[in-house]
Amino acid sequence: MLDAMDEGIYCIDTSGKILFWSKGAEVITGISAAKAKNATISAVLNYSDPKGVPIDSAQYPALYAVRFSKSCTKSLVLKGSAFEEIALEESAYPVIKNNRVERAVVLVRKRSQNPIPCVKEGMIQICAWCKKIHCPPDNWFNIESYLTDLGLGIFTHSMCPACASKIFDKKVYLESYQKICKAISSSVSLKEVFDLIVRNVVKVMNVKASMLRLINKEKNMLEVAAYYGLSERYVNKGPVDCDKSVVDTMEGKTVSIYDISSDPYAKYKKEAQEEGICTILSVPVKNNKEIIGILRMYSKEAIHYTDEDLKFITALAEQAAIAITNARTFESNLSRAKDYLRVFREVTKAVSSTLDLNKVLELIVSKLPEAMNLKGATVRLLEEDGRRLNLVAAYGLSKEYLNKGPIDMEENVRIALQRGAVAIYDVSSDERVIYKDEAVKEGIRSMFTLPIIAKGKVIGILRLFTSEHRIFTDEDIDFTTSLAEVCGAAIENARIHEQIKSKQGGI
Repeated sequence: MLDAMDEGIYCIDTSGKILFWSKGAEVITGISAAKAKNATISAVLNYSDPKGVPIDSAQYPALYAVRFSKSCTKSLVLKGSAFEEIALEESAYPVIKNNRVERAVVLVRKRSQNPIPCVKEGMIQICAWCKKIHCPPDNWFNIESYLTDLGLGIFTHSMCPACASKIFDKKVYLESYQKICKAISSSVSLKEVFDLIVRNVVKVMNVKASMLRLINKEKNMLEVAAYYGLSERYVNKGPVDCDKSVVDTMEGKTVSIYDISSDPYAKYKKEAQEEGICTILSVPVKNNKEIIGILRMYSKEAIHYTDEDLKFITALAEQAAIAITNARTFESNLSRAKDYLRVFREVTKAVSSTLDLNKVLELIVSKLPEAMNLKGATVRLLEEDGRRLNLVAAYGLSKEYLNKGPIDMEENVRIALQRGAVAIYDVSSDERVIYKDEAVKEGIRSMFTLPIIAKGKVIGILRLFTSEHRIFTDEDIDFTTSLAEVCGAAIENARIHEQIKSKQGGI
């Protein structure tokens, strides 16, 4: 099959010895297989570049392929007998086995004269994407192969200082980003997260100072959350909502660079110059596309921030937003847990310190709305026969609503009386609520009903009402269930006490 091909095929081992020489190779080169086989490639072939300059055998495609384990294609001139020159093109391919090069297979073909690039008005056409050179009529040659064919040498690869600097910057930024993310993600205290952000920005970006301002939604203004490298005098100079850099950032610009030294209208130009500030870089701190604040960097002199700088600081601001949100959630949950614990202790202490049933009931319905941010609460107790619920205490609700009618037949009440807890998100549409219109008129949006248990027996229900739609969390349910058990015990104790007092009074 190989002998039947028009192109020439030959094969060498790693020492350069020719192992195979096809009939096509004989025809193209004029060298017989008998002469070529078992001879070294340098003894058989005498190559020069297209300009006629002799080249060393180490630059022959076949030897290049076995040496560097890479394919190679070159335009060559073979000097034969009687000073005959044959223009050839060789393509060599390494044969690799067990991760080692064992030989190279070479394809040889005759070529025409060197292609001439298409030149128009002194300009060479080159593909803007793949960088191939256009040669008439419609050929496109790889620029490396083309220049090699011109005899300029074999291309190798290196790295220019500019690219090396970019790669180094990326490595530094990646390492710094990983360290900063690890540090702030392991922190749960808001203050600790804020301090880590501003300190690391100064360290990594090599700037004078950094400041983090967050939006106070209630006051609709930016407030200082943390700063590093700035004097208190400068930090407390006044509101910055009108600063150009802040305005740009709050309008959604990813990064805004502001040279305060060249702006005659800057509000705090004097304060900035006294502080030694020239350039301010502002980056939005976003959480789910919502801007929650601004991260600012201050430099002593005008700085040219590269694309890599801006990408890094933007990514860091995004990570900061996540850390801030997580820390806020944690502190909010911790604060709520502390409030629950405080109220639990207060209610437990209060109901345990009195045997007055009415006082116990009033404490229950008044303390729970305070702790859980509720509109109101009610306690209904079962009569002795267990057939009917009576309203015994209420807080935060009108008499009109409380007197709307019996609730014993409501499905959520029946479930509660069977030791279940029922949370209703929308009282206006939930079929488990009978008095929907009355609830809406009262301003009730959500409702939570749970049993009051004493000595293993359901003695009544506790109902909680909200003025806004609310999903009751597992934490809410656990807290109110535990508190309902304490209340149940207190109610039962107060009942027993009243019964004893009543008997003693009768005697």
